Amino acid sequence: MPTVTSTQIWVKQDDLNQTQVVEHVLSTDTLGEGEVILEMDSFGFSANNITYAALGFNMGYWGFFPAAEGYGIVPVWGFATVVASNHSGVNVNEKVFGYLPMASHWIIKAGKVASHGFSDIHENRKSISPVYDQYLRCANDPGYDANREAWQLNFRPLYMTSFVLDDFVDESSQGESLLLSSASSKTALGTAQLLKDQKAQRGANYQVIGLTSASNVEMVKATGCYDLVVSYNDINTLSDNQQYWLLDFAANGSLIGALGDALGNTLSKITLIGATDWKAEKKPNKKALDAEIFFAPARVKQRQQEWGHEAFLLRYAKAWQGFANKIQDTFYQQNHTGAQQITSLYLNTLNGNADTKALNVVRFN
Repeated sequence: MPTVTSTQIWVKQDDLNQTQVVEHVLSTDTLGEGEVILEMDSFGFSANNITYAALGFNMGYWGFFPAAEGYGIVPVWGFATVVASNHSGVNVNEKVFGYLPMASHWIIKAGKVASHGFSDIHENRKSISPVYDQYLRCANDPGYDANREAWQLNFRPLYMTSFVLDDFVDESSQGESLLLSSASSKTALGTAQLLKDQKAQRGANYQVIGLTSASNVEMVKATGCYDLVVSYNDINTLSDNQQYWLLDFAANGSLIGALGDALGNTLSKITLIGATDWKAEKKPNKKALDAEIFFAPARVKQRQQEWGHEAFLLRYAKAWQGFANKIQDTFYQQNHTGAQQITSLYLNTLNGNADTKALNVVRFN
């Protein structure tokens, strides 16, 4: 196998509705020192990936997998197999999980090789956090379950944010009830489940309240992740006799403004996390709202350093299993194969037409 053809989906950075399929031939005979070719086995796709594209400039997500000038490759999370390696510590046929491009094959440069995995240290990769550069070896990953790959593809990277966000709230909370916007999003669901299920052991009595569109209220209630679910149309029904902390996954400035009008001084804290409502005409003004931005990779890095990488993975795996078992009946698997179907899924998700109950399993072939 002297060459492989990499099929890549490029997105126009200033017009996310414009895509093109591009093919590049990669040579296995001319790999540089430490270089490895990964073949994507499968990856997940959800509104989280649209956040990567929508915040591509502001947060640096376009820098991971460079394309031609004016274009970018949307990052995804998935499984890949090593099909060629010029690194003695990385073997052909190894299966890994990590941050990948929306492409069938990609060249990385392996570094920081350890029993649990390795990192991409390629000079072409403009990374915003080492957490995104790590590839976990499935054979040594306590969180990997061959029978639940669809769940890991779609929830694991999002639940990692949920896991460290819950940890952050627990450390910082002063007893406020917690409002989670975009409550049907996978990251919000995971966060809510952890916050709700650990109240007793924390000796806390806060409420975990999901805010969502009227059409999603019943679905969100059915997950059992929240104490209370309120539609955006009914935020005026929220009690004003307690303090609130908004965990914002939507990035809709008008919604935050409406919450401020309804709750007044009882809305005492705002944390900006995601941008599921990337089309919102009004974006949150961090300074005017006196809000903080939660950057999950920084928290992951902090806890990995404090707890140790192996201990972090074990704690995460335990939390993940509890979540997956709790909501397994809420979602179903949906398969998408080939560049055309992948592009359709991307555009449907971009324009808000994808099924939020689907666990998307995406393959190039």
